[in-house]
Amino acid sequence: MIDHPLSIQLPPPWTDGVFETNKIGPVNFLVGPNGSGKSQFAQSLLRVLKTGRLLDTDRLASMAHYSALRRFVSDTFSFGIQKNYFQHIIEAGKEGSGLDAFIILERNLQLRIRLEATLSHLFDRDIALEWDSGNLVPMASLREVGLKYRLDRDECHGIKELLVLLTHLYDDTHDYLIIDEPELNLHPQYQSFFMEEVHKVARGYLGGIENKCIFLITHSPFILDFRTEDDINSIISFNSSRSVPTQVSSINLSSLRNPLSLFRRLNAHHKQLFFSDNPIFVEGISDAQLIESMLAVRKSSIAGAGSCIIDVGGREEVSYYLRLCNGLGKKAHFIYDLDSLFTKTLRSYVADDDESQRFLIDAGLGGDFKKYFSDLDKILNEFIRQIISDTAMGAPQELTEYLKDLGDSRNWSREKRCQAKTAIITAVYRQEKEMEAVWEQGTKDVIGRMNKIVDIMGERRIYLLKEGALETYLPSYQGNLYKLDESSKRRAVQQEVEYLEETENGQTGLVSRYGGLYDVILSLPSKQAVDIEHTLKGYLAEYIHRVQQEVVKNPSWDGDRLERHLKSWRGGVAEMFSVRSFIRNGAADFTATVEIAPLGDGVQRTVQINNDTNAGMGEFSFVTAYKATRVPAHD
Repeated sequence: MIDHPLSIQLPPPWTDGVFETNKIGPVNFLVGPNGSGKSQFAQSLLRVLKTGRLLDTDRLASMAHYSALRRFVSDTFSFGIQKNYFQHIIEAGKEGSGLDAFIILERNLQLRIRLEATLSHLFDRDIALEWDSGNLVPMASLREVGLKYRLDRDECHGIKELLVLLTHLYDDTHDYLIIDEPELNLHPQYQSFFMEEVHKVARGYLGGIENKCIFLITHSPFILDFRTEDDINSIISFNSSRSVPTQVSSINLSSLRNPLSLFRRLNAHHKQLFFSDNPIFVEGISDAQLIESMLAVRKSSIAGAGSCIIDVGGREEVSYYLRLCNGLGKKAHFIYDLDSLFTKTLRSYVADDDESQRFLIDAGLGGDFKKYFSDLDKILNEFIRQIISDTAMGAPQELTEYLKDLGDSRNWSREKRCQAKTAIITAVYRQEKEMEAVWEQGTKDVIGRMNKIVDIMGERRIYLLKEGALETYLPSYQGNLYKLDESSKRRAVQQEVEYLEETENGQTGLVSRYGGLYDVILSLPSKQAVDIEHTLKGYLAEYIHRVQQEVVKNPSWDGDRLERHLKSWRGGVAEMFSVRSFIRNGAADFTATVEIAPLGDGVQRTVQINNDTNAGMGEFSFVTAYKATRVPAHD
């Protein structure tokens, strides 16, 4: 553990960035999306720590023998590791290679016994280092059949990976160990086993050096093994914009009540949040299923945008992640049912947020969100009083029955009062005319204030479903608007998913079917389907130009002769493009159809061209026909 200030000057493409921290734990996790600079950070960290050891992502490269290339290149270690190469291999180890693990094991019998025993126990193999004519030869044999073979050349990558990782983990030579992507080649269960060993070594449970400091650069949720508050505080989060990394220890987690409890119950699915700049949080798995299906109809991809949808199991859980992601500087997105508005956690977060206060001021509504919300509370309470006292005329019957079923309002718990307020707002949006008959000004005030609150939250990527719960937006939902039940929601979501799998209505159909819910979907980070035609046009333009040239140069050629010539023009062109329906109208005047080979997206494309087609400027259009991509199901 490092208990003194640490300052790391970040290399390009960071601009004058310095990472400073007072908290480095025994086990530290460097997390973030691809391209966020974790490996470059590790190199800078290594220079600062002085007595550190790095294992980079190419640590097994020197163990490969590339048998297919033996005829063309030499195989340096074909007979084993020559002793006169030892020092060179050790020097290569300082740059991240893992081949020096065998030399470390040869020179340290205590470590060798421990490593051989561990791997033999895990994989039912006998592992040994042998000398043959001055060469160190790592060997292994399968106990069951007695087959003996070269460990460094013929063993699977996973076992070699563990050998290198555990050798350097158990080795006392260095105070600090930095491992870039320890999960490489490892089965998830062996990733978990490796983390068990990491925690033992880092805390001195296995003897040897006490409090060895370990940095793990990872993309695997199985590596993120949180056991103590030190582990939580030692998460260093990177982002694709290359801003200075953030650290959990710099966040006030007191609002989470028991941070360690929260982190311990994170499963591999939840831990995706650490690897995305802008994760999306929803309350339940049904919400995630529906959103993914809607995006599929739009031919949009959440994963393609480097994001993910995480269902966390309830509104309070979502609020925990809200504070955590905000502290880590992640531009996360959160989708809440309407009833979440009345939870203390969400309201306190918005009330304490400086940007939310500025939004209110700019809108001319003052800067006190708590007061603004309190005024909405008063209107809702008056609505409730009128409806349950039978003084309101024309109130929706289903709403009236729901409120009265909650019992005597004087004895309502906080939860019941929140349910009643949620029901009033739902009715105002869903049955506006009836609610205006009850109290016209109150209805207008509720809509006006709620729209502002939704806008405020939307600015912070918090999407409140102001018309109720997610299921109430679904045409298939047949349950009570106010008294929601999970079974009705599941049925509705399943029916909508099935509808979306078959629909061809595209965006227009989604707008009319889902209304405000679809507006929320449009706000989520996603990328449209790959625009394959943009890339295709460049290659096709060159082909069209070639066709035009050959027609002018060879005025006697018909379509068949032209096509035969083009097939020999360039490798790959004949398989990609072909001329069809060629009609010559003069020496240089022609019309033709260019047929394009399918590109794996189920689309057959053709292009109509003539001698005037300006291919270089892209003045041609694809004619497309969609082929069936799904095999019909059989009974």
